[in-house]
Amino acid sequence: MKLSAILIMLSIFSVQANGYAQKTKISLDLNEVEIRRVFEEIESMTDFKFLYNNQKLDIKKLVSVKVTNQPVAKILDILFKGTPIDYIILKKQIVIKVDASKAQTTRVVPEKSKVATVVQRQVQGVVLDANQEPLPGANIVEKGTTNGVTADFDGNFAINVANENAILVISYIGFATKEVSLKGQTSVSVQMEESASGLDEVVVVGYGTKLKGELTGSVSKVGDKIFEDRPVINTLDAMQGAMPGVTVTRSSGQPGREGYSINIRGASSIAGSSPLILIDGIPGDLNTINPNDIANVTVLKDAAASIYGARAADGVVMVTTKKGKKGRLSVNYSYNYGVNIPTYISEMTNTLQMAEMYDEGMRNIGQPGVTEEVFDKIRNNAAPEPGNGWMKYLENYPGFYGSHDWLKDIYGTGTQSMHNLSISGGEENHDYLISAGYKSNDGVITHGVSKSDLYNLRVNFGFNLFKNKLKVNLRTAFDNNVVKEPSALGSAIESAHLMWSYAPTYTPDGQFYWYQNYQNPVQLLEENGEKSSDLKKFQTNLKADLSITDDLKLVTQVGVNFEIYDSNASNRTFDLINWDDETFGTRNNPNSATYFNSKNTYGSYTAYLDYNKTLFDNHRINLMGGVSHEQNEYESQSITGYNFKSNDIFTLNLADRTDVAFMDYTGSLTDWALNSYFGRFSYSYNRKFFVDVTTRIDGSSKFAASERWSALFPAVSASYNLGEENFIKNSNTINDLKLRASWGQSGNQNLSFGNYDYIPLITVSGNYPLGSPNVGLPGAVASIASESRTWETIETSNIGIDFALFKSRLAGSFDYFVKKNSDMLVNVTLPATLGGTAPTLNIGDLETKGWDFSIGWSDTKGDFKYSISANVSDAKNKLTKLEGNDSYAEGLVSTRQGYPINSYFGFESNGFIQNQQQLDEYKKLENVPQNIGIGDAMYNDLDGDGKITAFGNPEAGTTGDMKYLGNTNPRYTYSSNISLSYKNFDFSMLFQGVGKRVGIREGVPSMPLYYVWHPSISYFHGKTWTPERTDAEFPRIIPGGVGWDELRDWNYKYSDRVVNKLSYLRVKSLVLAFNLPESICESLRLESFRLYTSADDLFTFSKGTWGNTYDPESLFAGRNKTYQNYPFTKTISLGVDLKF
Repeated sequence: MKLSAILIMLSIFSVQANGYAQKTKISLDLNEVEIRRVFEEIESMTDFKFLYNNQKLDIKKLVSVKVTNQPVAKILDILFKGTPIDYIILKKQIVIKVDASKAQTTRVVPEKSKVATVVQRQVQGVVLDANQEPLPGANIVEKGTTNGVTADFDGNFAINVANENAILVISYIGFATKEVSLKGQTSVSVQMEESASGLDEVVVVGYGTKLKGELTGSVSKVGDKIFEDRPVINTLDAMQGAMPGVTVTRSSGQPGREGYSINIRGASSIAGSSPLILIDGIPGDLNTINPNDIANVTVLKDAAASIYGARAADGVVMVTTKKGKKGRLSVNYSYNYGVNIPTYISEMTNTLQMAEMYDEGMRNIGQPGVTEEVFDKIRNNAAPEPGNGWMKYLENYPGFYGSHDWLKDIYGTGTQSMHNLSISGGEENHDYLISAGYKSNDGVITHGVSKSDLYNLRVNFGFNLFKNKLKVNLRTAFDNNVVKEPSALGSAIESAHLMWSYAPTYTPDGQFYWYQNYQNPVQLLEENGEKSSDLKKFQTNLKADLSITDDLKLVTQVGVNFEIYDSNASNRTFDLINWDDETFGTRNNPNSATYFNSKNTYGSYTAYLDYNKTLFDNHRINLMGGVSHEQNEYESQSITGYNFKSNDIFTLNLADRTDVAFMDYTGSLTDWALNSYFGRFSYSYNRKFFVDVTTRIDGSSKFAASERWSALFPAVSASYNLGEENFIKNSNTINDLKLRASWGQSGNQNLSFGNYDYIPLITVSGNYPLGSPNVGLPGAVASIASESRTWETIETSNIGIDFALFKSRLAGSFDYFVKKNSDMLVNVTLPATLGGTAPTLNIGDLETKGWDFSIGWSDTKGDFKYSISANVSDAKNKLTKLEGNDSYAEGLVSTRQGYPINSYFGFESNGFIQNQQQLDEYKKLENVPQNIGIGDAMYNDLDGDGKITAFGNPEAGTTGDMKYLGNTNPRYTYSSNISLSYKNFDFSMLFQGVGKRVGIREGVPSMPLYYVWHPSISYFHGKTWTPERTDAEFPRIIPGGVGWDELRDWNYKYSDRVVNKLSYLRVKSLVLAFNLPESICESLRLESFRLYTSADDLFTFSKGTWGNTYDPESLFAGRNKTYQNYPFTKTISLGVDLKF
């Protein structure tokens, strides 16, 4: 074994004080025995262990020793006197060294490894990472010799070298090896750089860990840097763009309701594709965990996830939280304050623009438009005129001519703040970390309260007991997320888009104005009531590793998650006031309040044996086998009270209980359980060849007894590390090259049906009485049960390559994968006379193909350090079989055989009718609107039957005129990170985006004047067809609600013309930081001080936003039938990190 490996192990596992070497006294009386016997006797009487190279030390040499009550160090001095044998006592480890060129020296390493020598030149130093954190256990070796030491818990070391020009070689797991030429120096500070390849980096895998160089599957990992270097409220926000093949999206900017979702390598089932999230080995929630508590995140993307079976059909995200650092007490505090600025607000037409579009549309259909007199009044911002409305249907309402932006009335600049405090430390046999966090986001709504407060508390303990035979880790966390918002928030946001720009906010007397019975958005926010939710999560996780022998250990883990959710919402009664300041109605009459609460209890219990053995030096095997049990119980209650006596106090005892119509309450109780058996066999040869074979079988309560247990889900993966071959080792260019391949199967129980759908269930609704005592309660068997329904089976294949070049400054990987779901559960189309909803059956197939690519370069030039990394991935799916469910329609179709999930189908556009001749010719086609005119849309007759039809006539051999238009799935997701540092300054920039994605906007926002009385998105203004704008982007305006809706809808049929390209490039994060010089920190008694400013989501480049109306990332950007989307924000912040 190399000395470096020995010393690293020493630093990790040494656990006793240095004084032990002098205090421990023993007696020996041995005559003519092998030196090995002396070591064994000392080990039997003390806690010392000897380490030595048996190829250099003659352990069969005969010696004699007779001592009485002497320290161990004294005994060794006597034993080795006059020999070339030397030793180092590192706490309870004794390293034996042989150096014939030296005289006999004896040294005992003190608390900070500062070595005392009597012969050689001593050099002292410290080993740090890029963040000035110490690297305990770093290996320091004098080049060309076996002379070496390890750094202590503070990164300090002392070593005796042969001469003043010696070269030190410093290495540490996960960092590039560094050489330091002393050139007469006796004190050095060494800053290590993370290795681009990181082959010795420890990576968490299913039920264990591996070195990165030993991995056989497709695994990605990120460290705590991405969570700490910039202010992030949500962990998933930091993970966006961080790893290839991992896609993170969000649907809203509302605090606490961002709607984050994560997907690994595309779709696995039409039932959904959400990965298993494990926090310290137990299922958890990435939305509430404190990002500052995370040490690293590992994602299993291929057959490596198969060992988690039924829960891991869509991959596994494994989060490891931080643990305490042994040594002195360390206190970290960080604070960040940020300003949130709303972006991509749907700018609506002002009054003049609205009047021009209204005039244009009405004249297109031969009806009166806007008079010049009205235009003049609008231009001059004339005073209101009672009973002189100038739009159709609004003639009896006041005529308004001013203009203001309702969206600016309800949106403004918001703020956010974050506090994080952690205390960590430890001693020889234990470590601890205690952390607390508070994050507040006040949102961008300027009326009412819209905010989220997140509280985090974590306590992590680690214990080594019985001479390291038993290792116990306790992880406990409490998360509390409180969200408050106006109870009519969605309605208010929608009303702000639909309300006329000329309508005032207040009446002449200063009351909220309710125009034409349309909701005043400001009044809704102020007076409708409040809604609040309170989510409390308690997680505790106890893991114990018992070393039965040197090669065999028993691992047990128990985890419990307990979750309580409470929410309430009030709807206050308030008056509706017209322009004459008269009450003409009320809103929310009677008033009401809804109270909802739920409780979820989850338990996980796991035990497995793990056996490791090295055979014949180069052959290493690992056997692991275990069992797990999971169970979950969920219950909820909801009750709504009406007609409260007060508009300010909504306690249920004040609700009206005299009317049966006011009785509104419900509840639920459901549970499930999962039993599993799993195992793994791993083999490696000489660090070149690696093979992993895993298997798992699951039993789920969600299936009938006959189908409850899955098939045996196997997986096999292998890798060949060419980097260990001589032709690579001797290469000046290639530093590492590894080939990987894997295949595996896993089940899927995260399905669309319920927990008891294998038995007939009664739905409490319909017309059939349930009987006494609930005579007035109707019910019916609404769905048909299936006892034959069973597991979906997902099969994953992967091939990959990892490489590192140019002294590992350039490193990357490429993977190609195929996922197949051969037993997918799909709906079955049956005759309506069946009398109920047919169960889903295992009759569908889905195939997903794709690839991941990542590459990075890092280098150092003096005080200047830089790194550039990028990753890109793609996944496309195809439904290869859908028996009995292969129907489709215009627009977005979730499933159609032969096409991807969520595909669009529509017509092929042929531009707009430009003249009478073209109109006459086009009207010869059947199914064309009779009132079609110049400026309206044309579509091609693809099947040539002389008709514009969606589906054609199969009996006549026609297929219809629709075609495939694309799908909503993101393609070519990518990111790039640039990091620069010079002396005390550092800068980082993260780009993130999607290379291909399409969506079609629907409903009111998708066209101008969807209803004649509604304002439109200002993007349409000046872009619709007129005789003067024949090359316009949109057809002529046909207003809705005036008898021309058929032609309006014709112009905006699903077609290739209305497909929006939603690819984008976003500057996700910019961070500029200053690190206070070490000398100043020392004078202030600080370990480090970092001041930084950051900007998140600062710029976005995209063509499909309709003039920055829609954020291309939002799920609403593809399908937004209403305006109820809360805007995303860009954040500018200032923060500080302190370490004591």
